[in-house]
Amino acid sequence: MTILIAIIGFIVLIVIHEMGHMLTAKALGVRVDEFGVGFGPALIKKKFGQTTYSFRIILLGGFAKMAGIEDIGSVAQERGELGSDTYPSKAPWRRALIIFAGPAANILTCVLILAGTFMFAGAVTGVTTTVDEVVPDTFAAESGVQPGDELVRVDGAATGSWEDFQDAVAQKQPGEEVTLVVERDGQEVSFTGELSANPQDPEMPLVGVQPVPERTTYGPLEALGLGAERTATLTVAYLGGLYQLFTGQMDFFDNIAGPVGIVGVTSQSVSEGFFPLFLALISLILGIMNLLPILPLDGGHLLMIAAEKVMGRPIKQETMGKIAMLGLALMLTLFLFATYADLSKIITGQPFIPE
Repeated sequence: MTILIAIIGFIVLIVIHEMGHMLTAKALGVRVDEFGVGFGPALIKKKFGQTTYSFRIILLGGFAKMAGIEDIGSVAQERGELGSDTYPSKAPWRRALIIFAGPAANILTCVLILAGTFMFAGAVTGVTTTVDEVVPDTFAAESGVQPGDELVRVDGAATGSWEDFQDAVAQKQPGEEVTLVVERDGQEVSFTGELSANPQDPEMPLVGVQPVPERTTYGPLEALGLGAERTATLTVAYLGGLYQLFTGQMDFFDNIAGPVGIVGVTSQSVSEGFFPLFLALISLILGIMNLLPILPLDGGHLLMIAAEKVMGRPIKQETMGKIAMLGLALMLTLFLFATYADLSKIITGQPFIPE
């Protein structure tokens, strides 16, 4: 079920992308002949106005077929023989807006998902002194501390905040006997025993409790601003990661994920309750990757429009076709390598994305 939810979520993001193209095209006077969800033979077709909406058998994407888009750079475009409601007949800036609208829709989706999270789930702004989890094989677990207990004192030192609790424990040594007092069901309960050692730093003492996070929810406007801010932060981080990948600073094999890996990580996020946040990240990645200056990606089309503006004439169909073939070959190579990496990680038990 989690895999199915992951696949549906990915399809929805692609549909949102194509809707960005379609709605902007219609707003700028371009006829959209068909809007399809999926590829292959159509299962359902229905025409509303000038657009046929179809649902196809292979649910791996979608498309918005704009009138005349296949005639970009053709003789018919040069002669002005295409209709006024076709894509090539529009000014370069209008075509650029139509192309950019797809990635923009995905980036905006990321902002909205994050804003919704800030509004309804809130953001962690601190922690309480209430025990959320007890770590196995630690002083807390062996003494009988339970989730829901309220930390009150450590060796007589009051723990009015999580920071007070950490400061009191930090003054101790692993193996040192300590008395921990908690409040449970309105009554104080005392536990005495030896502090555990932190596995990551044996010289640091460990009680073995995790606090309940303190969450703050926000109003619509503030949440929207925070969503935009986090999206900008994620964008900078992702672009930095891409730079490190392509300059060899990060291992390409370990850090790349193909369709199998994406579905695997997404389904894991569903089971662990992080699906909305992970969906926001995937939406942002779709938007950014589509802006890469490679045909047939949106960024490649934007590059061709910019070249047309500089040259004062459309790029010829033959030239665009050759550039697109190179782009497709590059994308296919990357797809095959990513799929190979996914399958290798499954066989070896390696995580799709490094911890």
